[in-house]
Amino acid sequence: MQTLPKIKDLKSPDGYFDKLPDQIILKANKKESDPWMKWAASVILIAGLGVWQYSKMDATSEQLIMEQEIDLYIDSQYWSAEDILSMSDNPEEILNEIIQDENPFIEDASSEQEEIWY
Repeated sequence: MQTLPKIKDLKSPDGYFDKLPDQIILKANKKESDPWMKWAASVILIAGLGVWQYSKMDATSEQLIMEQEIDLYIDSQYWSAEDILSMSDNPEEILNEIIQDENPFIEDASSEQEEIWY
């Protein structure tokens, strides 16, 4: 200890500790406002991109996805034909579509017969 040089008495400027709490509060408030604004801007940007991407999807792609899911349930035999018809608002329309898909000439033949009768 005797080999260490003696330090002169340290004195603070007059009124330094009186002003110190106010200076600390000002600096703390300034730092808190910047990160909040950055977070808010990033959340708004991400939300905007999400809405933009969601709005690009059209109804036809959603319809195709739904039809693929329905086909998966039918192929895996999770749903039966009766289940599908009971979920439909208009089962007659579904049956007509199935008949048309299986035999596209049926509708043409019926329209030809009607023409013959007239």
